[in-house]
Amino acid sequence: MDVQGLRDYCRRQLEVDDEELPDTQLNVYLQEAFDRTMAMSNLWPRNQYTWDLQKVVGEPHIDLPPNVLEPSIISVVATAENIRLAQIDHSNAEDLFTTWNTVTVGTPVYYSIWDRKLWPWPRVSADTEDWPVTIRGYRQPVWANGASDIPDLDARLHVTLCYFALSLAYAAQEDEVLEAAYMARWERDLSQQMKSLFEAPRHRPLVMHGGTPVGGVTPWVINLPGP
Repeated sequence: MDVQGLRDYCRRQLEVDDEELPDTQLNVYLQEAFDRTMAMSNLWPRNQYTWDLQKVVGEPHIDLPPNVLEPSIISVVATAENIRLAQIDHSNAEDLFTTWNTVTVGTPVYYSIWDRKLWPWPRVSADTEDWPVTIRGYRQPVWANGASDIPDLDARLHVTLCYFALSLAYAAQEDEVLEAAYMARWERDLSQQMKSLFEAPRHRPLVMHGGTPVGGVTPWVINLPGP
């Protein structure tokens, strides 16, 4: 359903036209619905993303793209060395790798994030031309108000946005009963849909021993039945 479809749904429920509830007002309701819905998690499956980045010559850091959702970064790999870097607090990194205003230079094994920049530690030489990294994480969802724009979330949540918007519309009419009813419907529907969206795959073996399921000591493996 596109944004115009969401608007039409809301107006039909309210029994109003676009003069009584103009797009300028309804767009705000829908955007707040989107923002509140997306704020329920930083790990929406459809937003999984991989970025291949490279340090700019003369800079000690890598600028993160605008769509990187910082709290959701789950993996940073130094591509050339094939080393997965461990995250470290930026202040701790400065204390560990900076002595008498001299920064330790070497093969990075850690990274920190500050000012939307990724800092490798120990530092890569600022003159290094090619130091690529691969980042895996979740991108920032984006709302757009164009009539033909498709909301940037799972299609199963489109109508759920309308429930939240309708609650705000009834709040503007000072109808506390219907405001609460639609807000409760938003909460129930969102909770139910999230259970489905975040459900783990069922057809993987359950590893009782821990670690990797292949190589080394053979772990105890139990194949779970299907649903």
